[in-house]
Amino acid sequence: MTSDTYLAANKPLSQFEEQIHHFCSEALDDFKQVTRQYALFHITFFSIGILELSAFVLFFSFFTKTTLFAFSLAGVFLSLFTYFVLLFYFQAKKPQQLLDVRKAFITAAQSSLPYPPNSAEFYQATATALQKMLTTLHRQEYTYYALPSSFETLSPLMQKFSVWTHWKDLHQMKELLLLTIIKLRIELIKLHPTDLESHARLADAYLALSRLHMDPRKLHPHEEHLWVSPEYTSPAMLDKFQKAALRAVEEYKILDAYAPNDPWVHAQLADIYRTLDLPLEEIKEYEAILRASSGTPEVLLRLGTLYFEHGYSAKALRLYEVLRNSGDPKAEELITRYGSALTDEYEG
Repeated sequence: MTSDTYLAANKPLSQFEEQIHHFCSEALDDFKQVTRQYALFHITFFSIGILELSAFVLFFSFFTKTTLFAFSLAGVFLSLFTYFVLLFYFQAKKPQQLLDVRKAFITAAQSSLPYPPNSAEFYQATATALQKMLTTLHRQEYTYYALPSSFETLSPLMQKFSVWTHWKDLHQMKELLLLTIIKLRIELIKLHPTDLESHARLADAYLALSRLHMDPRKLHPHEEHLWVSPEYTSPAMLDKFQKAALRAVEEYKILDAYAPNDPWVHAQLADIYRTLDLPLEEIKEYEAILRASSGTPEVLLRLGTLYFEHGYSAKALRLYEVLRNSGDPKAEELITRYGSALTDEYEG
């Protein structure tokens, strides 16, 4: 029996969802309260530093003629010393506070479940609650500081400041939630090792973790991005992305082993290989889709484009003929890629 079926039989699903929505709101408030404290800490010391330096520069000639010079200079160094001592303290404290927010949410969510601990339904429902919390955090980095309507023109600037200040907090919290979801999915598989739905959900969780480490402009091209951290191009972020993506690949391969020739599985693999920039592997997956089904125009266009880009023009032209004979306008889009392998080689 699935978790949804169990809920329908023992507790109204709407009531459970309402409770989870309430817990998500509480957890979001707690999370923002914690992270705002650190922003306030940095803003306070930054303001103090600006005031001290401004006063030191403006009244420099006066300070040099009195003993106040030594005291003012000592005040600047004391502020710097205090800032770095507190910074190291807060940096050590913050990860535990985020863990406490996650723990409080999980405890609250699990307290509303009618399932026995360590059961399949218990793991599934807890993972579903965490997934809802993850959805709640989407683009919350833009919402920390709201301006009155009279200052609406400054809203983009304030949103940019909000993202710059809090994107890392959201990233860390999402990572904690996804890692917990993955652990729950693994525990579920241990109970039912050959359940394909459990493997599919674990693969989706790994895929979500990999996408967390992608540049948001690539992941959500249709959304507005006022500022994106350069850390998304760092080796550490790339390494996390690749590790999570490859684990998702392994889970989808398990699905393919138990349910061969499923176009959905191969479509997921093709999408991952595309993000990993492995075009030859992506080609194999699209070819598998065509062997299992006729393929959508989008699949034919993508595969034909890959063929042209890697010198398989004869294969690409056959796909062009299929699109043209069906009257699909994507045929004209595909033929524009003819000769791209040679062009890319020499331009590169």
